[in-house]
Amino acid sequence: MTTSDFYLAAFLLTEDIPLVGHTRDQIKSTFEFEGDGLSDLINEFYTDMVRVSPQRYSRAIRDLKSIMYNGTTFQPHSRNGKTTQKGS
Repeated sequence: MTTSDFYLAAFLLTEDIPLVGHTRDQIKSTFEFEGDGLSDLINEFYTDMVRVSPQRYSRAIRDLKSIMYNGTTFQPHSRNGKTTQKGS
């Protein structure tokens, strides 16, 4: 599942859903997640039915900003089967 909703992405990280990809064009980041229960978590997020640790949520926001602003791009599938990262 991919999303450009930054706050949804942070929430998914707090729920231990693996971030498996990130791309950024000039103004927009897209995050890719894989894991069980994604649809349920997304529905709960958008219907305001979740409780999140403020500390975990703020840590997830910091982690995502670090990925976004350090120019990190990674994709779950590379030629050798390993995750690739590209820094600026």
